Amino acid sequence: MDEMMKTCITEKDLLRQILLLETLANHQQMTSKALATLLGTTERTIFSDIISIRQQLPPHWSLAADSNGLSLQTSDSLPVSQLWEIFFPQSIGISLLKALLFSHSVGTQGFIQENGISLETLRRHTLKLNQTLVDFSLQIRVTASKIVVEGNEINLRLFYHRLLLPYTHNNYFFSEYTIHESHYYEFLTALNKNKLDIDVEQVFGTCWFFINTIRIKANCRIDDFTFNVTDRFFALFKQPLVALYEKEGVYVETSEHFFSFYCFLESWNYNNHWSPLIRETLTSYATICQKATDFVLLIDDTLQLDLAHQTRLIDNLSLLLIKVQESTKLSVQFQSEYQDIRDFNYPQLVSIDPLITDFIQQHFSKTAHLQQSIAMTLRLLIQQARLQADPVIAKGLFVFQGDPAWKVYLLHELKDYLGRRISLAAAEPGQLTAGSLAASDFILSNFPIESANCPIYYLSMVPTKNELSQVTELIQTYYLNYR
Repeated sequence: MDEMMKTCITEKDLLRQILLLETLANHQQMTSKALATLLGTTERTIFSDIISIRQQLPPHWSLAADSNGLSLQTSDSLPVSQLWEIFFPQSIGISLLKALLFSHSVGTQGFIQENGISLETLRRHTLKLNQTLVDFSLQIRVTASKIVVEGNEINLRLFYHRLLLPYTHNNYFFSEYTIHESHYYEFLTALNKNKLDIDVEQVFGTCWFFINTIRIKANCRIDDFTFNVTDRFFALFKQPLVALYEKEGVYVETSEHFFSFYCFLESWNYNNHWSPLIRETLTSYATICQKATDFVLLIDDTLQLDLAHQTRLIDNLSLLLIKVQESTKLSVQFQSEYQDIRDFNYPQLVSIDPLITDFIQQHFSKTAHLQQSIAMTLRLLIQQARLQADPVIAKGLFVFQGDPAWKVYLLHELKDYLGRRISLAAAEPGQLTAGSLAASDFILSNFPIESANCPIYYLSMVPTKNELSQVTELIQTYYLNYR
């Protein structure tokens, strides 16, 4: 289950059962003792939770137990996310968020009676929810008569989009999702016919369409804000978006109209293959495209690469800058949706960090509150292009003594297993010298090696699952490298 959704489940016992199921979903089998230790509880509580969960599991799911431990099983290869629908209605916090999604306010007495709780219990759960909402500058206020969310409507929609995006196909929140989905796909198909085709994140965009229509129907409108009504991209998609929302009986106008466009723009994929019409419109942002081009050429000079021609980095940076130019206000607010994206470590970009800093200070000096998120996105886009153009960042030597046919086969399998970011080559023991490898490189071997200035991972003649797991741990340091 997504981490944000977990923070909105305000019941300790319920959350523990979810974590138990999630743990079993990620392991073939675990003992009750191991589960208890991992979840910080007792084996007795684990057994009690197992009994409760078994009584609620839908068809084709089971919790099996034998002398080796517990396992979560499904007879139909179903996704574990299906199980969360069991727990959502049991959480007061989730039930309250669902009610507030579809209405400007919720009657306190009606909610209390429907959920069989007291006013004090409701306030206690609301207090926990507000700890999550504070990151979006939102707070739920409970009075004796009604429950409302205090804060900017844009921030509220951003919160719901971030919360519900992983659950768009979940019937608990989106009982009419398939209808909205079909309307959104028809919208995308119509764009293609009109030569406005764009590679988009379809679920991302459909979720925005769903949330916007829900809030507008609930008469929860976005306050007016300044935007460029003559913007070329907005002009291209203005009428198609009107037609899309009209299918849901909603007419978007003024700021609501531009907001729907900006949500659509946010769904555009990077590394996009622009149609001629989109390409023509993109190049009309001449100043932005020139800034992006000049910046990429500076990067190329420093890294001695050709990202300008080998990757789509110029297009990607242009799109990022256009998003900011379209509406700095929305750019700032939309970044709150991604607060849980971790800060990654990019040692390959250390030499261009001054370039990134100078670029941000030069072009975003008046929007200091946006600089950190822009820097994160810039690094993600540059690192992706960097690894696309020059993917090998580590060297491994395969020192293996055995049948030549088996050796060449195993080397081929390990190369595919390690991925294109690592160069693995065969070597003989006599070829190992003191300076042949750097500290960041490694050796895979079934032959005893007395000393080396890099890690050595030993394999059996036929590598075991445990040995391959160790190799997996090894390569993880070269992918999604966290600080």
